[in-house]
Amino acid sequence: MPPTTAELVRDCSLGDLLRQRDVVLEGREAPQRAARVELADMLSTGGISADDAMLVASELIANADQHAGGAVLIRIEVYEFGSAIGVVDRASDTSALPTSPSNSSTKLADVATNGRGLFLVHSLASTWSVKQTKGGKIVIAVLTRAGFR
Repeated sequence: MPPTTAELVRDCSLGDLLRQRDVVLEGREAPQRAARVELADMLSTGGISADDAMLVASELIANADQHAGGAVLIRIEVYEFGSAIGVVDRASDTSALPTSPSNSSTKLADVATNGRGLFLVHSLASTWSVKQTKGGKIVIAVLTRAGFR
């Protein structure tokens, strides 16, 4: 079995793994919608904001579509103290993702055409990271229960 996303994000203890689901997104007409449906089902009793998780997943999938040829799979894991969302794509260049996105400017001249998605992920997730996998990479976002951060 491949490592869980929480094992890849080593600085966040989420407790015991309660549920895990891998959802193939490759070839789907509406991958973000499919991810939102699965997240709503998985997080219905998890104590995590499903709205935040859906926004994070949508942004990660959109980034994979725009910059990495499309999302292949989303891994959703629910733990005692939070959840982890991992989006797998086929692009292996992990250096293309900034370690600390910063595109919060509201001044028209300062707003970049890209970068807002990762800024949202960075703002909503407790932590996030990118790791190479066999044949691509996985971008992982961890959301913790309120008060656990």
